[in-house]
Amino acid sequence: MAAIVTTAMSAVGLLRRSKLAMAGAGMFLVLLLVGAAAPSMISASIVRDVHFEGKLMPPDARHWFGTDDYGRDLFSMVLLAANLDLSASIAIVAVATVIGVVLGALAGFVPRLDQPLMRITDIFLSVPNLVLAMAIAAVLGRSIGNLSIALVFVWWPIYCRLMRGQVLSEREKPYVKALAVLGVGRWRTIFRHVIPNAIFPVIARAPADVGLVLITMAALSYIGFGPGPYVPEWGSLIASGQAYIFQAPWLVIFPGAAIFLTSLSLNLIGDWARDAFDPRLRS
Repeated sequence: MAAIVTTAMSAVGLLRRSKLAMAGAGMFLVLLLVGAAAPSMISASIVRDVHFEGKLMPPDARHWFGTDDYGRDLFSMVLLAANLDLSASIAIVAVATVIGVVLGALAGFVPRLDQPLMRITDIFLSVPNLVLAMAIAAVLGRSIGNLSIALVFVWWPIYCRLMRGQVLSEREKPYVKALAVLGVGRWRTIFRHVIPNAIFPVIARAPADVGLVLITMAALSYIGFGPGPYVPEWGSLIASGQAYIFQAPWLVIFPGAAIFLTSLSLNLIGDWARDAFDPRLRS
């Protein structure tokens, strides 16, 4: 526990000293707050309302991002999509992390579970991420929930293998052997001592993975594996706007800019997290 507190304090100090990390954290916080507030500020009916007389209007004082081919306010659509994309990306990485950490810790600490779990992990990792996600999403059907499940299946093996390697190193340390001599149970040792000390590389990886999940989810939505047409999502907005890219380029520019800025902020946070939490860099 002392190591966790010390590392957290060091990470906060490093964040304050890094202007890029502070900029990334500030940018992501703004995007997160805007996305969280969007459903309460914008009526859900805007997604289904059609105003053909006002379609493909360029950005102006009334419609900051212009309107789409159905006459819907693109600014509102992008904000509603921010809520969906950010919450889904964070949830996907959180669930994949929990599954991967628990299974990786068991594989690294319980020898009889190591081979079965690693073979399952190898099967998942042998298939390219996008191909695996497409296959699972195609089987489950088109919805944001099914797409999220598909991406969890893609990401948990990565965290499982990472955590296993850390636990294999951690279990050889003197304190683990001392706990065994003192009669501390295996499960208590794993969950109370080994995982908290081995989890730092996982924490270091997670922020950048949120950005990568966001891009992957947008790509899958772009090619038709995302939510339905009445669910705002950045990839889907780009897909629907590509037919008008020369006539109304703002339909692609603004959702694309949202993806870029979010990914940029998460990568800046990820660089800070690696410097702060990766033991190889901290040493």
